[in-house]
Amino acid sequence: MLPARAMNELYNIVHDRPFTILFANYSWALGIAGALALLWAIETWRGRRESDEFRFTLPLAVALIVGGFINVLSEVQQPGRLIYGYYLGWSNWDTAIIKYGIILLPIFLVLTWWLSFQVMPRKELGGEIASLSKPWRALADFFSLWSRHYSLFDRPLLTRIVLITTAFLGLFAPLYSAVFLMNEHGVPLWNSPAQAMIFLASSIAMAALIQAAIAPVLRWLTTGQWQLADNSKELRWLAVIAIAVCAVVWYGWMWWLGRFGMTEQERAANLFMGPYASEVFWNWTFIGLLVPVFLL
Repeated sequence: MLPARAMNELYNIVHDRPFTILFANYSWALGIAGALALLWAIETWRGRRESDEFRFTLPLAVALIVGGFINVLSEVQQPGRLIYGYYLGWSNWDTAIIKYGIILLPIFLVLTWWLSFQVMPRKELGGEIASLSKPWRALADFFSLWSRHYSLFDRPLLTRIVLITTAFLGLFAPLYSAVFLMNEHGVPLWNSPAQAMIFLASSIAMAALIQAAIAPVLRWLTTGQWQLADNSKELRWLAVIAIAVCAVVWYGWMWWLGRFGMTEQERAANLFMGPYASEVFWNWTFIGLLVPVFLL
């Protein structure tokens, strides 16, 4: 069909290879992981260290980051392309954000991995590791970064520094792909800050829903006790507000492009609001926005 061909052209203009669903999976996973880390840092700063979200949020973030990395490595097929992008990024330092992602996102993974062990009660963690045989105990100590021997939260200044770093990387993760698409692919439709707002707001909405719904499930699986998050009402309202931001920015963006955009942008807006209007409404607005708001 012509609309599908036109949409593919708009998405992948001046691309040697079109993007696949792997890149979308990577952006989705890293974005939600970043928002989870951001919410965790804020709640921890507020002193909420006994909640389910405090213990279970970061392992979920680690799983999402690893899943995102697997997707992007499958997308580029050859890891050497990432190294090439890193060096090329420093040659074009004013625009290429990929060089920062290649550095900061692995740091983000290591940080969340380490914090996943730091949030565990040190006595329980130490008891579990001490019960292992010597070779396995050494391996467990290595992979937990020897967390049973010290606690980050005994050092207030270091805790603040780590929380600020976590919040920064949590913001960077959902915005990285948005800025990457804005600056480095020459697609007029993507070159808008509205895209970054949608990336960030949708990530925060998903993170709030995960903390409100999945953390109690993990508590039930590990302890056999069912209890909603103490701040579940706050999380639900945060998700509703973030979803509303997505809707307002999307339709405002399409309205603006349809009236004031360049030719390529007008074509994209007319495509989304014309031949694909029903698909956008039912799959994105109704299922993606209205149904979650109703369930909340």
